Amino acid sequence: RYAMTTGSLQTAGVGLIAALLLMTGCAQPPTEQLAAAQKAVDAAKEAGATDYAKNDFVKLEQQLALAKEELAEQDKTLSIFRSYTEADKMLVKLVETGGQVAAKAAQHKEVAKTAVLALEKEAQQDVASAKNLMEKAPTGKERAALETIKQEIAGLESSFSAVHQLIEMGDYFGAEVQAKAVKEKGAAVSGEIQRAIDKAKEMKRNAHG
Repeated sequence: RYAMTTGSLQTAGVGLIAALLLMTGCAQPPTEQLAAAQKAVDAAKEAGATDYAKNDFVKLEQQLALAKEELAEQDKTLSIFRSYTEADKMLVKLVETGGQVAAKAAQHKEVAKTAVLALEKEAQQDVASAKNLMEKAPTGKERAALETIKQEIAGLESSFSAVHQLIEMGDYFGAEVQAKAVKEKGAAVSGEIQRAIDKAKEMKRNAHG
């Protein structure tokens, strides 16, 4: 009877050890999920989320940080009590959210591209208008001032290469700032030329009067 009891205890002990080993074996860190989550964050960044979905990207990075904290917390826990269930859920959700942020950024970036291309065209038209007005400009006392304006127009025309380069690089915010500045300057130059034309006409009328 004593031998049977000892055997039973040994069997129970082996069973307990097996159960503990099984529990420990199941609690493996979700390395693949972590890699996938990191990849999703990187993909969102490459899609331009830092500029075109900034708030969403900040939250995405925060979620990744929290998931890593959870993983680190479990790593410090005794193996028999360790569980990566919560971290796994967080990482799976993060991959899904990362895809959504990347899509949102891509959409906003396309909208920004369309807007800056339209702005670039408007700026080109404003500069072209200023250039056309130069042909009607007086050549009397205002000649020196108009020569300066002519140089300004040449400078504005050359600046379009920088705008186009920014567009090619995908920096639509930077291109927008540049194109807007050119557009405003082009309109201002046209105003200067028009005032010079009007002044010359007035002087001509006064001379004949």
